[in-house]
Amino acid sequence: MSVSGLGSAHTPRTPLTPVHRPNRTDEKPPYRNDFDTLTVADRELIHQATGQRIAPGFDPTRESTTTFAAAIAAERAASRLAPGQPVTAVYLKDLNRRFERAGGANPVGPYLAKALEYLSRSGPRRIDVSA
Repeated sequence: MSVSGLGSAHTPRTPLTPVHRPNRTDEKPPYRNDFDTLTVADRELIHQATGQRIAPGFDPTRESTTTFAAAIAAERAASRLAPGQPVTAVYLKDLNRRFERAGGANPVGPYLAKALEYLSRSGPRRIDVSA
């Protein structure tokens, strides 16, 4: 077998993306708002444990918040609480234990008793589809 010629038969193809693509105009917010990930059930738990109401659109840069609310929002935003997964007594106790082991400030500890009492009164936790 012999190879002759200086190239190969190559069929030119069009690029996958257009050559002149319009610039993106959608702007990203300057920060991630963990409170946007809270479910309706999370918001009610926070209210029952702390007395604070966290409405949709809550802006932590403009309004003060409790450490408990910030901890639940951070857990939800970091996907340690999956979308729809309810906050349970077991989860709260484990979260409290993790903060205690870390040795720093514990945002859950001061509110744990009230949160657990609310969870026991409200019955078994179900998947929250409002997430």
